Amino acid sequence: MIIRKLQLKNFGRFQNKEILLKEGINIIYGENESGKSTIHSFLQSMFFGIKRMRGKASKTDTYTKYTPWEQAGWYEGSITFSCGEKQFRLERKFQKSGEDAVLFCESDGELLSVKDGDLDMLLGNLSEIVYRNTVSVGQAKSTTEEGLYKELRDYLADFQGSGDMRFDPERAIEILKQKRKIQEKKEADAAKKKEQEEEKLQYEIQYEKREIEHIRQKLRELESYRESIKREETEEKQGKQERRQEKINGQKKWRILGMAGLLVFLLMVILQKFPWYSILIWLVFLAAEEVVFSSHKKEESAIDQEPEQEALLRMAKLEERKKMFRENLQEHSLRLENLQEDYQESREHREEILACRKEIQALSEAENRIRAAAANMQNQTGGLLQKKMSEIFAQLTEGKYKQLFLDEDFSVHLDTGEKCLDLFQVSFGTAEQVYLALRLACGEILCREEKMPLILDETFAMYDEKRLSNTLRWIGGRYPQILLFSCNRREINILEEMGIPYHLISL
Repeated sequence: MIIRKLQLKNFGRFQNKEILLKEGINIIYGENESGKSTIHSFLQSMFFGIKRMRGKASKTDTYTKYTPWEQAGWYEGSITFSCGEKQFRLERKFQKSGEDAVLFCESDGELLSVKDGDLDMLLGNLSEIVYRNTVSVGQAKSTTEEGLYKELRDYLADFQGSGDMRFDPERAIEILKQKRKIQEKKEADAAKKKEQEEEKLQYEIQYEKREIEHIRQKLRELESYRESIKREETEEKQGKQERRQEKINGQKKWRILGMAGLLVFLLMVILQKFPWYSILIWLVFLAAEEVVFSSHKKEESAIDQEPEQEALLRMAKLEERKKMFRENLQEHSLRLENLQEDYQESREHREEILACRKEIQALSEAENRIRAAAANMQNQTGGLLQKKMSEIFAQLTEGKYKQLFLDEDFSVHLDTGEKCLDLFQVSFGTAEQVYLALRLACGEILCREEKMPLILDETFAMYDEKRLSNTLRWIGGRYPQILLFSCNRREINILEEMGIPYHLISL
């Protein structure tokens, strides 16, 4: 990619500012506060838009920092660049209501879509994180930001594998974690539901057992009551039989006496001691006595029948209640049997819980495998990055340091050929060169699809003359376009001394 023209229509301090750029080295020269950083931020904003912050952070975010000084409602710009053999123009409006981006191919007059990814394709699918950490170096930002190593590792994992650049181990692990949490919650909910169901079944089973025992107790009481009724009835019958026998015996005595008296009267009449009608009187007396005895017998028979009928009625009611309790006992027994079967079935069938556990186990296994693969990728990433860094750094330092080493945390160590040094043991200028080598190496790895312009904003402030000369010579022969922002003329003088052509833009 070659950037041809910048038009800051209304961005920060600039209004209708046009900057023409060329291939090779472009030096944007100006004093402090002349707008160099504004132009640098404009480039990034045009390619990736401006993300607005919320709350207190919005007061110091990029959007607020570069809000136009005049006519704040008019906030826009455009950039013209070439990719391959075609030239494009990208226009953006940074309004509060929302950004509006237009991508136009000037070579064939075609209107493209930023929303559908046409700009991403022209940028080689370069992310903003990679852009900020490789080809775009801001003021006092020679070190890389958090997120670069993740992008680098994930890219290399794809590049060494399928090459489609879409696999993200950390994202995959995060997705698996979320899925595992969902399954764990689902398992917990299913287990809780199952526990509640089984507790309910146990409660109902205990209730039915208590009811069955209660009914059986009632039946035992009714049976005991029935036996007591029978005993009472038997005892009552025996008492009545004894009393009846006593009455019969008494009646027999009276009849015998009556008959004896009648015989005496007959004898006396025969002997003419009494008149004959005295016999008639005695017969009438005997007849009356028989009538009285018969009446008493009927009354006693009626009285005897009343307790028997009452006993029969009580027994009938008792049997009816027993029948009702037996039916209830049968119903509760059947229900108890069904509940016990349901409980046993519930204990044996836990398909949903087992399925969740199986899924959790599978997700955990997948997480472990991806972590192992990611660790292996990191080792491979570190090896490739270390090789490229060492090559670049050796050229920048003219072979003073033989090799750079990266540990598992991507910390840098330098090999002088005699001993290995940590980064804090070298000078600040050397450390700056190490960080630049790291950025450039990452850029070569991550920007393979489209060679982006190298943007350096006051990057060489801590470089001595020799370091600066070596660095300018190396990047000048390696990048098709370089945008170098500077507030002094050191870079200009060194380029002229080395005879390296450059394009100067004075602010």
